[in-house]
Amino acid sequence: MEVLFFVKPGFTVVSLLLEGVKSSPMDIPLRKSIQRGIRISVTLVVVTLFVILLFTVERETFRALTQLRPLSIFALFFLWAIFIVLDGLRLSLLTKAGETPISLRRAVEVNLVGYFFAAVTPFQTGGFPFQVLLLKKDRISPGRAMAYLSLRGILIYAPIYILAPIFILAFSQIARRGIIQLLLNYLVIVLIGLGFLIFLAFLKPDRTEALVEKIRPRLSKRIASLVDLLLAEVEEFRLSFGQIRRHQHAKRLLTLVLGVSIFALAIYLFLAPAVLMALGTPEVHIGLTMALQAVLMALLLFVPTPGAGGIAEMGGLALFSLVAPKYLLGIFVILWRFFTFYLSAIVGGMIALKEF
Repeated sequence: MEVLFFVKPGFTVVSLLLEGVKSSPMDIPLRKSIQRGIRISVTLVVVTLFVILLFTVERETFRALTQLRPLSIFALFFLWAIFIVLDGLRLSLLTKAGETPISLRRAVEVNLVGYFFAAVTPFQTGGFPFQVLLLKKDRISPGRAMAYLSLRGILIYAPIYILAPIFILAFSQIARRGIIQLLLNYLVIVLIGLGFLIFLAFLKPDRTEALVEKIRPRLSKRIASLVDLLLAEVEEFRLSFGQIRRHQHAKRLLTLVLGVSIFALAIYLFLAPAVLMALGTPEVHIGLTMALQAVLMALLLFVPTPGAGGIAEMGGLALFSLVAPKYLLGIFVILWRFFTFYLSAIVGGMIALKEF
């Protein structure tokens, strides 16, 4: 069942983390869930890309591909590498602010492993617990690791959720797309539910504990103990935020983190127009193309398919048709997804094989 596939990886890894189990989670039946996730993800992507190419490839497509220069492809790999390094630097600086520093290389590995497990689990939920597990190997407690990774997530998505509505209003042609209306309605429901849970867990911890006490009789002994451990880690998570703020160089470090985050986001959003340039698109609307990527990034975070597979490509096909000619649209969507997600997931998978 798909629901079990969603719950099992995260639940198993979290239980291992909280109970202090030292064996690798990839040595237990979880491996089968991950393998199934890989098969589902790859199948979804291959079928989606085949359909996209089937309906977008024309004679002019092949002519455009023959004009694609190696230097342009190298430039795209270079932009991807800059983003990955900046993303790693952000996490490394956050751990330094929390007085449990990790190296830039280790931070990059943690982030890339997150991309891989996000790509093979529904709602992209697998990345977070496995990132926490990697940080635990570096003697960082789960609660503190959750604080670092959550701050990283906030620094990535807070600007996106601020910019996306502005872009939708600024570029009216975005709002007229039917798929955007559908995804927006879905996103609003998810964000309201998520916001309520965050409010309970972090702003009203006493009420959360009271709620847990009410439902405890209905829980199995194992799940009840895991909930207790999870609440303890949430408390450490809250305390870790406080410790970061009290660091003697907190202002300087957090200002640096903010600057790195802005630069990383700019590079990431620029990947879409860079792909259009590499394909020799006659006229590239850089601002609109970056806005389209920001809107998609906001809408795809809570999509139920592994790594947002299928939906991301079809959403990209619908939105980027505003800036890419039809004969290049399919190839553009494939390259866009490769440099903004697939490549990171592939490299992350290689690291995961080494780590687990």
